Amino acid sequence: MLGYSGLAAAVRVRGEVRVPYEQIRSVSVGLDEVPSTLAFRVGLSTAPLGATRKGQFWWAGKRVFLDFEDPDRAVVLELKAHPFARIAVQPDTDPEPLAAQIRERISADRP
Repeated sequence: MLGYSGLAAAVRVRGEVRVPYEQIRSVSVGLDEVPSTLAFRVGLSTAPLGATRKGQFWWAGKRVFLDFEDPDRAVVLELKAHPFARIAVQPDTDPEPLAAQIRERISADRP
């Protein structure tokens, strides 16, 4: 679960985002491309001057939740049977260990 409060919640237009492990299709680190300045969004975007994306976006025909300043450091969850098709968030620490932990957890849950 990702929890937000105060101004952080207002910018992202969500108080929390919950993703059960069984709804995670895959996990990776880094986004090659981010929604353009013309993408429909509810939240904050600093494009074209920066890569910050925070909030809900409709991108490539899918609803996504993004919360990062550096897309290369974002942990990206591809989802199934969830309101969001993708969630990409930037952790405060190194993203690789977090992605590895999530991969380990979802592989343990699958036969």
